[in-house]
Amino acid sequence: MKHGRPWAWSRVAVRGGVVLLVLAGASTAGVLALSSTGDSRGAEVTLGSPQPESTALEEIPAASQSPSPAPSGSPGAVAAGTDGGPTAAGGFGHPVYTRAEIDAWSTGSAEYTRLAGSWAGNVNRDYAPFGPEISSVERDVFRDESVYIKVQAVLWATDGNAARRNKVIALFNDLRGVTSFQWDSVEQYRLVAGWSATNLAQAAAIIGYSDSGFRRFLVSVCYPIMDWPGNPNWHASFADSKLAIAAYVGDPALWADAKAYFYQRIAQSIYHATYDGNKVRPLLNASGSPSISATRNHWGGGWGESANQINTDLTPINPAQFPNGTNAERTRDLGHVSMGLGAWMHGARTILAQGNTLEAHARDRLRAAYAHHAQRVLAYLNTGVIPAPATARGDGGEAYLMAWFGACRLFGANTPAEVQTLCRHGQVTGRPAAGANHLVAEAFADRT
Repeated sequence: MKHGRPWAWSRVAVRGGVVLLVLAGASTAGVLALSSTGDSRGAEVTLGSPQPESTALEEIPAASQSPSPAPSGSPGAVAAGTDGGPTAAGGFGHPVYTRAEIDAWSTGSAEYTRLAGSWAGNVNRDYAPFGPEISSVERDVFRDESVYIKVQAVLWATDGNAARRNKVIALFNDLRGVTSFQWDSVEQYRLVAGWSATNLAQAAAIIGYSDSGFRRFLVSVCYPIMDWPGNPNWHASFADSKLAIAAYVGDPALWADAKAYFYQRIAQSIYHATYDGNKVRPLLNASGSPSISATRNHWGGGWGESANQINTDLTPINPAQFPNGTNAERTRDLGHVSMGLGAWMHGARTILAQGNTLEAHARDRLRAAYAHHAQRVLAYLNTGVIPAPATARGDGGEAYLMAWFGACRLFGANTPAEVQTLCRHGQVTGRPAAGANHLVAEAFADRT
């Protein structure tokens, strides 16, 4: 395994105290931020998913042994020690959810009862504060804490229980001193940041929390590490969290950067003939030229040549099995496709929640991808067999039962029929209420 800087950089800009570096030859105006350590795996390594990439979907996280500081602050006030500034500026709204969607949440919902009774609904759950660096051992605790924080914020917005908001504030205050994540050889800390930061930004916007130290943690610690040369669901989660952070802090430059990243990466991960012709969009190397090897790895080759979906000229190996909406991760498994689609769905909703129009190619790619994936998941649920093409890793765990309710919310009357069916399917509606990773409180927040 080689280590080094996988990208070459052409110029540097400093905005809001964050060093933003423009990738040489990038196909969009997107700006990427470099980790302060510059420590990363070499670009020449096989760009399958670095291992491990645990989803931990069923496990109820163990509580930390050391309690957080006692919650402080009155129900309607920012806690002592925060700067009390606005959560967003320049007309920015909430990440993912519109104000109307939040206002529609009700304690009369059966899903509210399920969520409040889940492990993450327990307002008395304790987490130990983190030190300046979140270690590799603490990394998954941080991920689970972000799930807990979002659930508590969603429940507070619904039931007005002041203890929930105060608990979230106390946990946010604990994060103000974090300056880094411990580096690990499979770069998993990047993905954990991508899963978690969207939960934190959503929750902070919901409860109206604002603090310069917390904003610094999101913008200067999390945002810069959220990229990687390949892997579709990683790119999706990075886009989700970049957009959520930018909307929450209300920074127009960061928002433009996050949107550029979203649009570039979704085009590289979901095929649509209307916009792509007969070839997939390539990943680019440091000079801005298409990287055939990286693109083929991205489209299944990282899981073995038999899983590869594209030829060296970037055309499909089997055009008859390559409809609009084909996902780059389709031949890996079902679960990771759902995880990626859920993050793209969040990103699209965050863009719309700010009053922006979603670019047509992104809208069409995402809807077609949900339709195609839903057909495959429904067939698997009905027959126990995943339709062709075969996957290298089976179903990938029960994550394939997630990310459906938000799609029904996003597409509304234009929701593909198969997606609507899954939103009513007993195995989907019966999932644990809290959710996991970046797919949190879905049944309560989005079930229609």
